[in-house]
Amino acid sequence: MAWNQAAFGRRLKALREKTGLSMLAFGKEIGTSASRIKHWEEGKSAPSASWIVTICERFDVSAESLLTGESNREVASVSPEPGPSAEAKEASLDELADSFIRAGNQRYGEQDGREKMIKDITARLSGMEERDLKELLMIVVMKSKNV
Repeated sequence: MAWNQAAFGRRLKALREKTGLSMLAFGKEIGTSASRIKHWEEGKSAPSASWIVTICERFDVSAESLLTGESNREVASVSPEPGPSAEAKEASLDELADSFIRAGNQRYGEQDGREKMIKDITARLSGMEERDLKELLMIVVMKSKNV
């Protein structure tokens, strides 16, 4: 199968969603911005060969699979059909949220869990870019309004 930028974007999005990462978190994992991930997923731009290598190494997928959808490794070929329905997306978001909560409980559910969580957050904050800090602040503000 030949290169198809839009299909690549769908495969990249499928990989990101399979790993349970937001665009921001996925970008952090490979060392780039959420906006660049968004452009790749939407087919507006394509990553360089070095980005492809980084993604493949970090998420243990073959370049062939990621680029063309042909391979028996992790990233399956993504059909050109539109994505899941709104109801399916909402259900998958609920499942994703539940998985984050379970992972957090496993990591931070111990007696000193709150202290570990604060230490992890503090260690990551200093390395975040300003726009990411602003996004995080917006999430905190929105979350506090819903509490």
